Amino acid sequence: MSDKPFDSEEKPRMEDGFSSEEVSEILSRYDLGTITSVRGYQRGSSRAPKALIESDQGEYLLKRRAPGRDDPTRIKFEHTVHRELSKAGYPVAEIIASRRSQSTAIRGSHGIYELFRFVRSSRCHGTTTELLSCGAALSDFHGILNDFEYPMPYKAGFHGASRIERHMEKYSKALSRRSRRVCSEIIDCYTQAAESVDSLGWSKWSTTIVHGDWHPGNVLFGDQANVRVVLDFDNVRREPRIVDIASGILHFGRYVTALHKGEGSTWPVELHEPSVKSFARGYASHATQSPVATELAALPALMVEAIALETIPSLLREGRFGEHPVNEFLPVVLHSLKNMLSNSGRLIATLQTILG
Repeated sequence: MSDKPFDSEEKPRMEDGFSSEEVSEILSRYDLGTITSVRGYQRGSSRAPKALIESDQGEYLLKRRAPGRDDPTRIKFEHTVHRELSKAGYPVAEIIASRRSQSTAIRGSHGIYELFRFVRSSRCHGTTTELLSCGAALSDFHGILNDFEYPMPYKAGFHGASRIERHMEKYSKALSRRSRRVCSEIIDCYTQAAESVDSLGWSKWSTTIVHGDWHPGNVLFGDQANVRVVLDFDNVRREPRIVDIASGILHFGRYVTALHKGEGSTWPVELHEPSVKSFARGYASHATQSPVATELAALPALMVEAIALETIPSLLREGRFGEHPVNEFLPVVLHSLKNMLSNSGRLIATLQTILG
């Protein structure tokens, strides 16, 4: 992998989706052999279009960076983290360097692009072995990067974010009185959670490089239920490792609940307790540094912050969440937050037994 992150030709102009001309322009700057197939790859954010490329040299995934996630300094940091993990043998997808300058990110007429070697893998099926492997892989991620030193551009996390209140002020005026009241309760839950995390000692906890988005779409598995590849480094940053643990427990716990229910929805948020325990055991089995008691006590509050920030800004901005109108979905979010707070004692006790 190249140490040089950028090959720049034109100032980007963002457009939705890929055109055949756009793909041809970008692929012409790589040595991929004879290309036999190019087709859209509809996973992940629609703001970052992707295409699956097949050639006589293998399979590749082309990605255009989403608006707001295309800062060159930021991408250079992410690729440096990626390279550090790769050197340690961590399961990441190879970033392909361009032919001319051996750059791992190139700028074309429509934006900034990355090309990855495609890794055949599958999403979590909810088995105990997968959850143990997932927790262990997160612990390895933190261990490899614990002493990593590199100038890091600022990247906001989900703790103590001001975006929720800004979106409330901007978009809630169009809501019904009842929905505005629900919004206000959601903000109260978020504020209560953020204040709780701060009071437990957030500013004093040791930090490492965190993945920042540890969920089932970014952690994929092989045939032996092992973690085959970890994706998406757009949110890597330096924070207490507990934010990744909270994210993993939240997203894998709710995902397995949805699998068991067979409903395909992770709402309202309910954590599958055996999966939470397996994930935590996996993390503990590879951890060189365990979370302190106050970090574990903050886990439910961090999950509340993550849930609120995951939904409220886009929900208020777009007026719906998937097929659900804003006035129908806001109570679901509020119920999930209140349920998380009311069951926090049991969750903390469970995790302290495993991770403490």
